[in-house]
Amino acid sequence: MKPRIPSLKNLQTFAVVANEGGFKKAAERLHLTPQAVSLQIKNLEQQLGFDLFERLPAGIVLSSAGEQLLAWVERGIGLIERGVHEVAQRHRRPQLRLSASPWFAVHCLLPRLPEFETMHPELDVVVSTSVRFPDFRQQRLDVAVQWGFGQWLFGDKQLLLTDDKLLVCAPGLISAQRPLGQPEDLIRHRLLCTELSVELWRQLLNTLGVDVLVERQVLPLDSHAGLVEAALKGLGVALISVDEARQLCAQGQLVAPLGDQPISRLNPALMPGYWRVLRDGAEADATVQQFCDWMDSWLRSHPRASRA
Repeated sequence: MKPRIPSLKNLQTFAVVANEGGFKKAAERLHLTPQAVSLQIKNLEQQLGFDLFERLPAGIVLSSAGEQLLAWVERGIGLIERGVHEVAQRHRRPQLRLSASPWFAVHCLLPRLPEFETMHPELDVVVSTSVRFPDFRQQRLDVAVQWGFGQWLFGDKQLLLTDDKLLVCAPGLISAQRPLGQPEDLIRHRLLCTELSVELWRQLLNTLGVDVLVERQVLPLDSHAGLVEAALKGLGVALISVDEARQLCAQGQLVAPLGDQPISRLNPALMPGYWRVLRDGAEADATVQQFCDWMDSWLRSHPRASRA
């Protein structure tokens, strides 16, 4: 069995006695009586099962075991002091708390964020990612950039990037038994999607006039990368971001069976995107506005930037 760890108080007392070289000087530093300090050391030695000091007529000196333990105790106390200092410093620094959809975080925000942090060294920027729309109150968020249609009940939201989709599948998925040349042929195929894009399939099929129970045909996957991989393996039909879909079609890995027609051409309201959402009242927060202005400055040149 592992020995019970002594109290931090007794270990601190031991370190002070060792550094002061006696109980009397340690007692003065700790604002205790020499008897109280001596008793703490005796209790510590009894708990450990070995002597920390050699008691000599001229005073006390560290034992070999005491010398070894002192090095560990001082290292541990130093780490605790450092941790307390860093946490206190962070607590005193203003924070900007952000959440972003994984794709936007990896491809847009995180590569540029060091620039903002250099411009504002006084800020502690905390970033998290979330596929689902985050809980602003629980996570104490200031800003979120999320994929969707702007359907959230927040007053301050803005479309940053569009995410038009193209219907694609693997060439081998189409056969005489399961053709895919007309919208109604989708009834014969599995519909690949992420959790958030089930509703997109429902709206698209309604636009195309295809009567199908979406819940029976969709295969929800946990990420966009999983969606693309499933499409490449011929597991079903997918709605993939236009640029990526066209690139895979040009490489012969996917085809657009209903034509190279992004869903926005069928119905502009179908096109999702990445929306910036601010916590209520953030419009009066100078730090939040500085961040939004900075993000707008480089997002304007993004090929998928919203022109609305």
